[in-house]
Amino acid sequence: MLKRVIILLVLSSILLALVLVRDHTSAPVNNSVSKNQSSTKYTTVEYKITKIKGNQYYGKSDDGTDIIFSSKNILSGDEIQIHDVVICYFDKNNLGNGLVKVEKK
Repeated sequence: MLKRVIILLVLSSILLALVLVRDHTSAPVNNSVSKNQSSTKYTTVEYKITKIKGNQYYGKSDDGTDIIFSSKNILSGDEIQIHDVVICYFDKNNLGNGLVKVEKK
């Protein structure tokens, strides 16, 4: 009987640890979702441009995450300057693809 109680306690603690680890895994932050059709295909995050170096743009979101992207990701042709807010689109089904496109807000 004592063995069964010990086994039950060990298995319960393993289950609890797995649940806690799953809850603390990070997911992409979704600060803003566009209201157009692309919102169903993309996860969007807003960044404020902090620095421009050549064709590299550096941005920071409200939650403190940083991003670096090149001018080839800017599909709209907008001229982006420091302190502008941009919307970065990530593929919702395949986040491993990285940044899909960038638009000026």
